[in-house]
Amino acid sequence: MGNSSNRRTVVRLPRDRRASDIASAAREVFCERGFEAASTAEIAARAGVAEGTLYQHFENKRALLIQVLETWYASLISDFVSQLAGIQGTRNKIYYIVSRHLRALKENADLARLSYHEVRHSGDYYKSKIYEFNREYTHVFIETCRDGILKGDLRADLPLGLLRDLIFGGIDHLISGFLFNHKELDIDSATGQMLALVFDGMRADASPAQPQSSERVLARFEQLAVRMEAALPEVKPKKKRSTASASGHSKTGGSTAPD
Repeated sequence: MGNSSNRRTVVRLPRDRRASDIASAAREVFCERGFEAASTAEIAARAGVAEGTLYQHFENKRALLIQVLETWYASLISDFVSQLAGIQGTRNKIYYIVSRHLRALKENADLARLSYHEVRHSGDYYKSKIYEFNREYTHVFIETCRDGILKGDLRADLPLGLLRDLIFGGIDHLISGFLFNHKELDIDSATGQMLALVFDGMRADASPAQPQSSERVLARFEQLAVRMEAALPEVKPKKKRSTASASGHSKTGGSTAPD
């Protein structure tokens, strides 16, 4: 008989712990290689399990990706709500919502790309838990605006659904430029500009824009024309054309093409 002290000890992890380890390894591999290039074999190896064990916890690679993204969204919402509760003032709250969302996407760019590419543009997105997370996330913004209306900070006639779409559509535009077109993204500057454009036009004490007089509009157009003329390159005068050309007719009587 062999020495029992030399036998290998097998530690069986709880099922939830093993699934969590697989998901953590999958997050690393997906972020490094992208969804298509990632293999379940590499994910299993990093998690320290056999590939067959992976399929005991997840139906396929896409189910594993969804789990990774759901875990990420859940952590974002939990932190988001707890931090927001300690902020005073409607404008400060909206500033936090916008800047926090931009920062979360920028700091987790690889996960954000996976979400945009593999989930948000897929046919089953609107039936997914990730869609429900997004609705929950944007609902916090709407409730913040409703509270601002009750406090007299915002106009009572605001179309909150449309306002939500404008804000988060603007965020999507900014983050897409950063994620896919390598554009710079200064979060504080972008957030300040968004609030200046939107918030200052929806305050309860904001007066409607007054129409400008026709003289003022004309003066602005004249100033614009002067600036445009100054920006044009200098055009050298053309040589004087022959009498036949100047008259607009060739010797054969046909009209010439315009310059």
